[in-house]
Amino acid sequence: MKRKFFLCIFLIYTLGFSAMDIYIQAVKTGKRINLGISKFVAKQTQLINDTNQIQQVVRDDLLFARLFNIIEPGWQYIPQKVVSEKWQKYGIDVVVCGEVNFEYNKYVLIGRMYDVNSTQKVYEEKFVSKDLRFVAHLFADNIVKVFTGEYGIATTQIVFVNDMTGFKEIYKIDYDGYNLVQLTNDKSINIYPRVSPDGKKIVYTTYKDRNPDLYIMNIDGTNKEPLSLSQGLNVTANWSIDGEKLLVTMTKAKHSPNLYILDLKTKSLKRFTFSNSIDISGFFSPNNREVVFISDRSGVPQMYIASIDGSNIRRLPTEGYTTSPMWSPKGDKIVFCIQGKNGLFDIYLYDIPRNEYFRLTQNSGSNESPYFSPDGRFIVFVSNRNGKYELFTMFLDGSNQRRIKELKGNCFYPCWTPRRIF
Repeated sequence: MKRKFFLCIFLIYTLGFSAMDIYIQAVKTGKRINLGISKFVAKQTQLINDTNQIQQVVRDDLLFARLFNIIEPGWQYIPQKVVSEKWQKYGIDVVVCGEVNFEYNKYVLIGRMYDVNSTQKVYEEKFVSKDLRFVAHLFADNIVKVFTGEYGIATTQIVFVNDMTGFKEIYKIDYDGYNLVQLTNDKSINIYPRVSPDGKKIVYTTYKDRNPDLYIMNIDGTNKEPLSLSQGLNVTANWSIDGEKLLVTMTKAKHSPNLYILDLKTKSLKRFTFSNSIDISGFFSPNNREVVFISDRSGVPQMYIASIDGSNIRRLPTEGYTTSPMWSPKGDKIVFCIQGKNGLFDIYLYDIPRNEYFRLTQNSGSNESPYFSPDGRFIVFVSNRNGKYELFTMFLDGSNQRRIKELKGNCFYPCWTPRRIF
């Protein structure tokens, strides 16, 4: 059931500007403000433990966002001058407050923020969900939006492949490692799941019928249907930004693997590259005007960009065996992998305006299959630094690399979903 959110942002202006204006501008320019978290209030005694957990989830989400200095004095904030003076001693600029109730089998969270200096309420919103953690994620995402103009990623999930059952099946998990769900049970090999821009569908390749066939299913794993059963490869499918097309690597007519564009409405197939080499891992740019892909036409797999009509193909200035390119949501960067002389892969970031690339991982096993978060500030990838392939995330500059969750088996091909509101 769709949740209704009631946004009420109050900005108190002085000479055309408010303290919130200053804080928002500071966060947008990369400076951290001091964000205090008040003790959340349970409206019913039996909700105290749940309320504490909701507060903890909000805190963890905001810490992950890396936009704020989080301070928790440990008591409830009340918008009164004498109380604010105590919070000011901690250097707190804005305080986050929460009030939790349980109505009609759903958690109801009233989230508020106050400017500590003026004691004025600067934000209020109501969130409703049956899921305790999800209602907290919603609040955290909206706090990020207040300061940046863009929602956070706390409600997102990671879709990936894992072999814990002895087969390569597709799973999804919350971005913070909770709520693991198995989506396929084919007892076969499933690879390269990719989530649609609206977050409702997953395309993937399965070998369950002894051919790498392209399938599509709902985000919850239901309604699995074939998209391409063409004999030969049907792999590395990626969505256009409008969700209407797929860029797929295929070997139709027994030629070398080349890129094709599959129109999901008309089911028509158009060849994109015409090469005797291997062209694979195509990815649409966010404006749907260009495509990045991998080709060994120079002798070694390298990264190329082409116009959407297949013309103007040019090689990017990278060196070494290159794989797994993905365009950033804002279109100014491409993340990819290069294999080192030791046979291990590391992740790099290509800055398009500067025409330069930078290394993000090193001296930590093999790091592969990078994928941007919806806001473009984080990257999910797999690494075998601990002896097996596991899910990791890191910040855009390669810092704060951490495992999402310890899972059985090996993980492969992660894909970050869009933000959820249901």
